[in-house]
Amino acid sequence: MSEPQNIYQAFALVMKRVRSVAKRDKNDHGGYVFRGVDAVINAVGPKLREVGVIVVPIVEDSSYGTVEVGRNRTQMGHAQVTVTYRFYGPDGTHIDCRVPGEAMDSGDKAMSKAMSVAFRTALIQALCLPTDEPDPDGATYERSAAKTVEDYRAEALNGNATKQDLERTYREANRAGMLAQLVTDAAGKELRLVDLLIERGKQVPDGLPRNKDRSVSRSKLTDEEKAAAGLMTNAEVRAHGKLERETVANPKKAERLDSSELFDPFATTPPEPNGGGS
Repeated sequence: MSEPQNIYQAFALVMKRVRSVAKRDKNDHGGYVFRGVDAVINAVGPKLREVGVIVVPIVEDSSYGTVEVGRNRTQMGHAQVTVTYRFYGPDGTHIDCRVPGEAMDSGDKAMSKAMSVAFRTALIQALCLPTDEPDPDGATYERSAAKTVEDYRAEALNGNATKQDLERTYREANRAGMLAQLVTDAAGKELRLVDLLIERGKQVPDGLPRNKDRSVSRSKLTDEEKAAAGLMTNAEVRAHGKLERETVANPKKAERLDSSELFDPFATTPPEPNGGGS
């Protein structure tokens, strides 16, 4: 039998060669067995290559946001995509398979996971691969209920909250449009949620590692953490030390420096409240 020339003949041959894909992956949360995207591609990919079929993904639509899951309200990235997978045959003919994909991830992989889900769905449905599970996802999550202003107040008054925790609460409350709502502080005084968060931010420690004399321990911070804390990085300390040594070694040169040379690039000026302006 000669190799097929158009996509329809090629697809029919692939369907004959790939009858099923075993379920060998297990969902740790739900406990059920499913077939992952790698299992599907490992089974279908070689057969597509044998008959000369090329697959091209075309993203039609995508969206990305964050949701909270579980009792601990864990922040998860949430991605949704609509992808058209175009299958080309050896003669250039093609057929399209348009499918959605959705996934969550606690890191930066939500979008790539959503694409993987979409591709697996396209291959399973286009090739009519049998499946016993109606839900193809390898993980399930329970979306948390929307936070109330009292939830944000409780986070602000949490005695174990760090500055980073309060900053996260501020951002979430700002997105929810609740910063201007009235709440009460620990003493029962009424004030806006934003004012409570600012006041609490002045009270809690910044969480930076400290020496016995309470100075910041530079040795326990990375350069990125130093920069975020407003401290000089190692490279800046070396450059600043070199500048000081040159000034001590040649004081006459220091006297001749113009204003641009006297500018200290490591000195920072605090920004004006609310971004400045009159």
